[in-house]
Amino acid sequence: MKTEQILLAITINECGSITKAAQKLFMAQPNASNAVQSLEKELGYSIFERTPNGIRTTPKGEKFLQYAYSIQRNLNNISLLKDEKERVRLF
Repeated sequence: MKTEQILLAITINECGSITKAAQKLFMAQPNASNAVQSLEKELGYSIFERTPNGIRTTPKGEKFLQYAYSIQRNLNNISLLKDEKERVRLF
């Protein structure tokens, strides 16, 4: 599982469509679809149910997304560390 796949799943959930998420992330739609299918295969369950009107999150997908949003927050916090000023203690 790659962080890119997790962030893609979050974006798909927010956009309600793999196509719209792919556009937002500047990806080709087939690549986004393949990445999600690969993630779902690795997990052993579907995150999204595909419908003619877009996607719908499965019950296990809802739980997955709770963890995914937590991962996203932690990744953002890790990135913010570079902006913190380091204090040097002299003994």
